[in-house]
Parts: sequence; C-alpha cells; structure tokens
Amino acid sequence: MGKIFGILALLCGILGFFAWMLLGTLPYGAFYLPGAAIVFGVIGIIADDPKGMAIAGLILGIIGIVFIIFILPMLAFLFILIGLGALLEGLT
Repeated sequence: MGKIFGILALLCGILGFFAWMLLGTLPYGAFYLPGAAIVFGVIGIIADDPKGMAIAGLILGIIGIVFIIFILPMLAFLFILIGLGALLEGLT
C-alpha cells in the first residue's frame, strides 16, 4: 500500500488540529477529522513500512481531540465570565 495511510493520517491530523475553526458550527463536526487521523494513524503504523507520517498524524489527531474536549469549553467559560463581569461593571 505504500505510504497512503501515513499521508492520510498526517493530512487529517493537520486539518483536524484546526477543525474547531473549520467545522465548529456543526454539532460534533470538529471530531471527524481528528478521529479519522487517529484511525488512519493506527492503520498506517500497522500496515505501512515508513511509519513517521502515520505517527505524526496520530499525535496531531490526539492533540486535536484533547483541544476540542478540554480547551474550547474552558475558553467559552472564560468568555462568559468576562461578559458577566463587564455586565456587572456596567450596572454599578
């Protein structure tokens, strides 16, 4: 098969790292590309001979999922607190 799974994993990993910007409006849309990067990365590690791109895509997919699950809700909570602070500041 050559390096096709490694290339697909790296491509999905790079796009999935920024999927929260690209597909953030769809419900759970940002999970598709990092999930595909993880799947292609695992297949690429098992099937392909050069494993570097598959490992890089797997790592980027994991980082993308972690970012979506943990960082984005914290940023949303921070922006809500900032908005409430500005609202309360305007009332006094």
